[in-house]
Amino acid sequence: MNIILNNLNTKKSIIAVALLLLLLCTSSFAAPTILKASIDRDTISIVETVKLQLQATELPLLTFSEPDFSSLDDDFQVVSQSVSHSIQNINGVSSRGITWNLVLQPKRVGELLIPSFSVAGVQSNRLPIQVEKEQLSTIKEADFSLKLLANKQTAIPHEQVIITLRFSFSQQVSQLQNSELVLDNAQVIKLEDKSYETRINGRQFGVYEISYAVFANQAGELLIPAQNIQVRLGRNSIFRQQTGKSIALQSAGLSVNIIQPPTSKQRFIIADSLQLQDSWTGSDTLILGDAITREIRLTLKGAQAATITALTMDDMVGVKIYPEVAEKKEYKTSEGIETFRTRRFAIVPTKVGEYVVPAMDIRWWNGRESKFATASLAAKTIQVISAAKTVGKAPQEEIKPELQSVPVMTARLEKVLVKNPLNQWLLGLCLLLAMTVLLLLLLLWKTNRGQQRAKLPILLKNEVKEEQLFTLLLQSLTQNNHRLIHQCLRRWATFMGIEDWRDPSLKTSVQYLERQLYAAEQDQPSWNKVEFTQQIKKLRKTLRRETAMSNNLGNQSGLYPKFSGEQ
Repeated sequence: MNIILNNLNTKKSIIAVALLLLLLCTSSFAAPTILKASIDRDTISIVETVKLQLQATELPLLTFSEPDFSSLDDDFQVVSQSVSHSIQNINGVSSRGITWNLVLQPKRVGELLIPSFSVAGVQSNRLPIQVEKEQLSTIKEADFSLKLLANKQTAIPHEQVIITLRFSFSQQVSQLQNSELVLDNAQVIKLEDKSYETRINGRQFGVYEISYAVFANQAGELLIPAQNIQVRLGRNSIFRQQTGKSIALQSAGLSVNIIQPPTSKQRFIIADSLQLQDSWTGSDTLILGDAITREIRLTLKGAQAATITALTMDDMVGVKIYPEVAEKKEYKTSEGIETFRTRRFAIVPTKVGEYVVPAMDIRWWNGRESKFATASLAAKTIQVISAAKTVGKAPQEEIKPELQSVPVMTARLEKVLVKNPLNQWLLGLCLLLAMTVLLLLLLLWKTNRGQQRAKLPILLKNEVKEEQLFTLLLQSLTQNNHRLIHQCLRRWATFMGIEDWRDPSLKTSVQYLERQLYAAEQDQPSWNKVEFTQQIKKLRKTLRRETAMSNNLGNQSGLYPKFSGEQ
């Protein structure tokens, strides 16, 4: 009987292998895979969405390739994404089809291109799409405005020009997106944004300014292209993505005349303002061999770092000058670039005499007044005297007449040597205390070692339990049961003692999962389980690495930082 059963099992195995080989053979003779992309329309407004459909047909059954949609991020925002599958059998040949449906929101005005995608080694077609500017009504034009401004119309090369994109609005808006200012013949530095409120024609407006510090490289006309912004109407919500209507605005372009710089035989600093100060540490009268320290400070606004000359002191006869490394600081504000330079000099005279530290002059170009200016430091005189001249200069007390006849008493000092005999009793007591301390340390070491050995099974038990809980969490993520996923996640997080999800994206994913369970709204944002799985694995890896480092330092006695679920 057993022989018959074994024969039957063998026959079933042979049949299964034959069917698998037949399936592989038939799939090899299937028609080539076709990948086609299509959109519902090729001309839309900046505030509208377009539907993209990527359809793959004649796919082999064992193909699990997925397209990479990250190439859309530059020009589009993926509002929603879904996928559907189908399997068909024609003349004994099985194949499957997959259709990806995406809803895209354009990020800018102009002719955009939906790129090609790849699935199973097959490339899809590329699709051009024209995005047009939305025509605002008369009411909206009164509520919103976008202007491109410059703080000066004329400048020289390497002089700071502040370019500001000013957006004024009287309605509530959110999710502002703007185009970046890029110039080929100038250096562009993004400054701090600024927001405030104002009244225009008796109406309250909010103002948001985006500013750049621009330094032209050469003379000529500096063209600033038109800038675009896009905002959504209404206030944004932290519980769901804003899906309200959006508007796009475009400013007019402008130009700045960059003229030839003035002729100068020496290099000069270009700035909007410049302050030169110094301070001294030490007396104006020095003893030969002593030093005096001079600190020179330079404060500039609107200066490009390449035009700032180094702070130096001229050589002096009979004096050695030791400069320290200059301290450099630079800050970005909404008003432009602020730069600070500080340098200290140790001045050490080598001869007795009088020395004059000469005045210092820095010639610079005043960008606000369009003319040269000079910043100066006054000269300073230093007296250097010999150390011998200071001896005997202490004031003497005047001896009164009635005390002149009193004899002066002198005292003799005798040195007395006293032997310090060895105290044997004290030495024995010290040796006894030292042996007692060593014995206590030995007992303490053995006790700690025994405790560590006793805790080893507990550590292994905790590690096994954590592995089981995390495995259950990963298995629940393969099912479409949000309540089960949430229960497994909470059990693992409680066991690990996690009170903060750390990563904002992971925290958002957990909030999406909880809203899938408890929120009353039907229209909930899609929850990406694949992305959530990667995030939770990354968090677990980080916790294990931090715990391993803590154990190596001896700060933790367990395998994990916390086990609030362990009894």
